[in-house]
Amino acid sequence: MTLTHSCNTPWADNWLVDTKDENPVHHGLSAFGKMVVQEMNRLGMIVDLAHVSVDTMKAVLNISKAPVIFSHSSAYGICPHRRNVPDDVLRLVNSTGSLVMVNFYNSYVTCSDKANLSNVAGEEVPGWVGGGSDPPALLTPVPLPTDHLDYVKKVAGPGAVGFGGDYDGVT
Repeated sequence: MTLTHSCNTPWADNWLVDTKDENPVHHGLSAFGKMVVQEMNRLGMIVDLAHVSVDTMKAVLNISKAPVIFSHSSAYGICPHRRNVPDDVLRLVNSTGSLVMVNFYNSYVTCSDKANLSNVAGEEVPGWVGGGSDPPALLTPVPLPTDHLDYVKKVAGPGAVGFGGDYDGVT
């Protein structure tokens, strides 16, 4: 069960708080929100963080006794949309055995109106330490993830990445 959608609830702040379009109410979870997560854990329900604020993500990942999911979110490091998961949270995902199911919605994949499958699940492109398009002398190639699946895999680990929803729009 997701804790929010596009509005704050009595237990959690939603992602629009991070855009400054809404004010935070709880700065993550309310006291009741912590009880909601605990009860979801007790019942064996999966907590979904796809639409929550970053503070809510961190609060839940720090208190949940079970892994959580982001049912349809992508990597903020590739596309800095506030519905995506930032790197510090991806590292928490790794440490909790949680899962980021990469989104297929254009705005969250490329931060534009157009995206294609290679933006979600493409191939790594060699980069060079030190930057530039030509290999500098004595430097080695470093694979740079250019797609969300590889990016989440590199930051959160291979067990933390999956395919998510919001399939409308990607060609």
